[in-house]
Amino acid sequence: MTNDDKTSPSPLANLITEAREGRLTVRMDLEKFVYIDRDCEYFKDQIQKIQTTMTAISRQDKWDLGEHFTAQGDRDLVSGKTMVRRWRDKSQGSENSVYAVMESHYKVIEDFQTLFRTVRERITGIDTDQAAKYKDLETNLPQQAPAAPKIFSWPGL
Repeated sequence: MTNDDKTSPSPLANLITEAREGRLTVRMDLEKFVYIDRDCEYFKDQIQKIQTTMTAISRQDKWDLGEHFTAQGDRDLVSGKTMVRRWRDKSQGSENSVYAVMESHYKVIEDFQTLFRTVRERITGIDTDQAAKYKDLETNLPQQAPAAPKIFSWPGL
C-alpha cells in the first residue's frame, strides 16, 4: 500500500507529529510495543488477502448466472448481468467497494503503527538501556495469537 497525492491526510497525522516532536506521552511496557507492531502487521496482511480476493471477484469473467449467450443459443438473463455488475462494483469498482473500505482500514492501521513506532523510537532513542531491552524483546518475545475475530455479537455470548 502506498500513499499518493490523491489520498486524504492521515487521520492520526496530528498525533504522529505530536509524538515526533516529543509532546505526546504514552506509558506502556516495551513488550506492548512489540505486540502492537506485530498485530498491526498481522491485520495489514489480512486486509491485503481480502483485497486480493476482491480483485479476483472483480475480474472473474464468467459467473454462470446466464449473463452470457451460450453455444446452444440460450438467451442471456438481464438479472444475471445485473448481479455480476453489482458484485464487481461492490468488490472493487466503486468508492464504497469492499476493496476501498479495506484500503481505508489499512491506512488507519498503518497510522497507528507509525504512531506507536514513533513513540517507541523516542523512548529507545533517548535511553540506550531501553533500546537494548526493546531489541531483545523484539527478538525473543514469543508470538501472541491475535484476538479471535467476532463477526456477530449476541447478548450472553
